[in-house]
Amino acid sequence: MAVNHFLPGFNLTVGQQRDHMAFEIDFLAVGEGEKSGDAIAIRYGDLSSRSMKQTVVLIDGGNREAGQELVKHVQTHYGTSVVDLAILTHPDNDHASGLREVIENLCVGAILMHRPWLHAAYIRNLFQDGRVTVNGIKNRLYDGLEAAVEIEELASKKNVKLIEPFQGMAFSHAGAQFDVLSPERDDYRKLLVGFRSTPGPAATPFLGRIASGVKEALEWVREAFDRETLDDAGETSAENNSSAIVLVRIDGKAFLFTGDAGIEALTSALLFAGSTNIDLSGLEILQVPHHGSKRNIGPTILNSIGARYAFISAAKQGAPKHPSRRVTNALLRRNIAPYVTQGKSLRHASADAPARQGWSPAQKVDFVEWFQD
Repeated sequence: MAVNHFLPGFNLTVGQQRDHMAFEIDFLAVGEGEKSGDAIAIRYGDLSSRSMKQTVVLIDGGNREAGQELVKHVQTHYGTSVVDLAILTHPDNDHASGLREVIENLCVGAILMHRPWLHAAYIRNLFQDGRVTVNGIKNRLYDGLEAAVEIEELASKKNVKLIEPFQGMAFSHAGAQFDVLSPERDDYRKLLVGFRSTPGPAATPFLGRIASGVKEALEWVREAFDRETLDDAGETSAENNSSAIVLVRIDGKAFLFTGDAGIEALTSALLFAGSTNIDLSGLEILQVPHHGSKRNIGPTILNSIGARYAFISAAKQGAPKHPSRRVTNALLRRNIAPYVTQGKSLRHASADAPARQGWSPAQKVDFVEWFQD
């Protein structure tokens, strides 16, 4: 059963419950080359009022340059230097690095993030090597997750409250509802053993390819609208599967943010949602995990989720892997319109959100019959 949590430092009583709220969600462009990242900004409330009764939430911060752009974005387009809540889905640098810029340059109320080193004592007995110690695990995590450690240090200096988001955490703020659907705490601890920065088992062949930077050969693929090649065999890293999957509901619309979660984590989130009567069949936006990689989502997951739009954060030169055409085609088959950043930020806003000068309608990704993947 979902548990309501009070988040110290994140004032859950500010603002009145409103029957109708304006909102806007921005997926910032991250990555000029092939390296993708995520930086998402949300605000909701009475956005037309000069009193600016709004709530600002950031999800991930991309690389350091993206974090600098995120700070400018909040100050310029949201007209504030206050961030009510920041969420770090997982500690990879393409999500965590930019949040350091946010904490240094904006006033942040609270941060939802996992701190793997806090779980060292719980996972000590999961390692096969008897020489592994609690301090050894902590030190390896400190060394390997530098950006996340710096976020913790900055938050401590600025008295920003840190809370770990686990399955079942639920809270509301100024009329919006937040539900953490994954990871489950015990599952998260088991995943820590497979983190690249822990003294765990040797990497699998798949993880070895990631670590070595070896690129897989591309192949030509042919699809038809009635014939799908995306499958459920995709695998991803333990770090990715540790991503916090968060459902945000604003003014009757639901937005699912997935970080870099893989099929394992998404399956857990779907099962939890089903067990707690959380409906994921009518999402306004599905954030496609891990920049649209075919390794992180499959047809079974997509058949269990309904959404009007799918947003994908991918680097300017991330194609053909980010996003995979297998994934965007699969979305189109299910009447989910995919949009990709690839050098341009995306904005989704309610009809009563303020107009933004210089922004033009985005073009959805088209179905492609022949492609390299």
